[in-house]
Amino acid sequence: MGITIDNFVIQTSNAELLRLPHWNAKAGKIHAIIGESGSGKSLLLKTIMGLLPADLNSKGDLNVKTAEMEFNPLNCAEDKWLSIRGKEIGMIFQEPLSALNPQMRCGAQLEEAWFIHKQSTKKASKQAILKRLSQVGLKDIADRVWSSYPHQLSGGQRQRLMIAMSTLHNPPIILADEPTTALDFFSRKTVLEDLIELVKELGSTLIWVSHELDVVQDYADTITVLRKGELIDTGSVKQVIDTPHPYVAELLKALPLPKVGLIPDGDPHIEIRDIGKVYPNKTRALQGININLSKGQTLGVVGTSGSGKSTLAKILVALESPSEGKVCIEGVHISKIPPTGIQMVFQDPFSSLNRRHTAIQAMDEILRVRFPSLNNSEREIKMRRWLEGVDFPSHLWNKRPTEMSGGQRQRLCIAKALCTEPEILILDEAVAALDPIVQQQVLETLERLQHENGLVYLFITHDLQVAKHVSDKWIYLDKGRVSELPKEWMNI
Repeated sequence: MGITIDNFVIQTSNAELLRLPHWNAKAGKIHAIIGESGSGKSLLLKTIMGLLPADLNSKGDLNVKTAEMEFNPLNCAEDKWLSIRGKEIGMIFQEPLSALNPQMRCGAQLEEAWFIHKQSTKKASKQAILKRLSQVGLKDIADRVWSSYPHQLSGGQRQRLMIAMSTLHNPPIILADEPTTALDFFSRKTVLEDLIELVKELGSTLIWVSHELDVVQDYADTITVLRKGELIDTGSVKQVIDTPHPYVAELLKALPLPKVGLIPDGDPHIEIRDIGKVYPNKTRALQGININLSKGQTLGVVGTSGSGKSTLAKILVALESPSEGKVCIEGVHISKIPPTGIQMVFQDPFSSLNRRHTAIQAMDEILRVRFPSLNNSEREIKMRRWLEGVDFPSHLWNKRPTEMSGGQRQRLCIAKALCTEPEILILDEAVAALDPIVQQQVLETLERLQHENGLVYLFITHDLQVAKHVSDKWIYLDKGRVSELPKEWMNI
C-alpha cells in the first residue's frame, strides 16, 4: 500500500511546474515534503487528491494503492472520487478559513462529512465526532466549536477542526498541507503527535507538506526536498539532514536568531490604554491591555491559539470596537480622527485577497485610493518597488490568488500593506506560511523599511523564535490577559 510515482511531470502549455523522476510513500510512514514557496509541494498533494487544475497538463505514472482499491488519480472518474475522498484519502488544507463553508456551523459541516461515508444515528455520529475533536486538542471547547461558524474560531482552532474533519473516517492515506502553520509551539507539538499517533495506529501513509524544517526533523521518517519544481533530495531524515544538499544547508542556516541592537523607548507614538473586549455572548477576549510603542520599535505579541492576539489587531485597525479602553496615536484618540496610517497583514492571505483580481490589479486598486494624484507610470513604479521588495515572482504579477501558492499570496498581502506607506504595520502571523529562506528575506525587508521610515510594528506570532528575532519588546497573551511567559517556553 502507498503511493508510487515514476517519470511524472506537471506543466502548463509553456512551463514545467513539477518533475519527479521517481518517488514513493510507504504505508505506515511519515513522509515530509519541504521546499520554498512555489516549489510544487501543494501541487503534488492536489494531484494525488484529484484536484489538479484543469489548465495544467500531466504525464507519467502515478499509482495509489490502499487495502480497498488501487487507482491512478489522473484518470479517475469523478463519481469514483466520491467514494475515495474522505474515506481512502483525507486532506488537511493549508488555509482552513477558505476550505470551510462560512455559512454552515462547524457541527453541521462535521456531520455532513460523516454521513457521506457512514450511516448511523445523529447521537452516535456526534459522539464519534466529539471524540475526534478531543483528539486534536479541542476537548475543552468542543461544544462551542460545534455550534460556531468558522469565522468565530481562531486560526488555530479552525486548523484543528480541519484535521478532525479530514480524519473522521480513518483514511489509509492522509495528505497534510502545512497542517500546523497557524498553531503555537505547544499546540503544534500536541496536534502533530496526535496526528502521527493516529497514522501509526491505522498503518496509514502521511504525506506532510511543511516549511518548518525544525519540526520535520523531529517527526518525519523521510524527507523530500523540492525547489522550483525539481527534486533536490530525498531519503531518511538522517541522510537529508546529516549530509545536506547546499540548498538544505541554506534552509538550516535561515532559522531565526534573537535580535541584537534593541530600540529603546522614546516618546510614545501609539498608546494602547486598558483595552478590553467582551463579545455579545459574554465571551471575554481581552482585558486590561496596556502598551506604549515609539517610532522604529517592534512589539512581539505571542500566545497560544485563541489567546486574543488577532482580536487586539482587529481593534487597532477598527475592524472590532473595544468594550473598554482606547487607542491613541500621537496622543489623539483614533476614534476621533480620520483613518490613520495603520495597515494590517492578515493571518489568512487567501481570504483577504479578491479572487477576481490579479496581483497588479490588487496593488493598483489600493494605490489609486491612497495616492489619487499619481499617473499610471508612477503607480507602476510603486507597484514594482513593493512587489520586488517582498520577493514576489514577476511571472505571477498578472495571476490571480488561486494561481499562487500560500507563501506567494502572503507576500502579495505584505506588499499591499506596505505600498500605502503606513506609519504602523500590524502583522498577524505574516510569515507563518513562508519557508525559512523566504521568511528570512521578508523579515530583512521589513527591518530595512522600518529603519528607513521609522515604522512601528506589532508582530503577532505563535512562533517565539520569530518574536525574539524581530522584537524590541514583547508580551505573552493568555486568555486575553498579559501574563508571564510559561516556564516551558523559556528554552524555545
